[in-house]
Amino acid sequence: MSDLLVIKTFHLLGFAGCLSASFFKNLLLRRPAIEGPALSRLVGLDKLSGGSSVVILATGILMAGWFAKPTGFYLHSPLFWGKVTLFTLASAAILTTKPLLRRAKAEGVLRPAPRERLVMMFDFGSILVIAMLGLWLARALA
Repeated sequence: MSDLLVIKTFHLLGFAGCLSASFFKNLLLRRPAIEGPALSRLVGLDKLSGGSSVVILATGILMAGWFAKPTGFYLHSPLFWGKVTLFTLASAAILTTKPLLRRAKAEGVLRPAPRERLVMMFDFGSILVIAMLGLWLARALA
């Protein structure tokens, strides 16, 4: 198996982890209050999406820098920069929820405000768009 195929596989697995974690976080956040096992699941899903994001970032850098097309191809592609910008915005938005989740875990309950729900929906929507941009970019590489 080639190095590029392994890296692409991990990149796709990262997206699968992010999408599924974000989807299930959104389902949990529909409740007026999240506590007990549901809060533990929410915290676990948040960790899964964070770890998956690191995998996406690391494998994306490897592909853009060394293993796929020449780096210049990516640096001159508006699709690539759109993907990077959206990934950065979604990651920054999710980082704003970390203190909220830590506090909720300590208190044993989370009563999500509309802003927290909006941030999580933005995260899910962003990951979907990033995945679509990535597929479009990959087709441009073929």
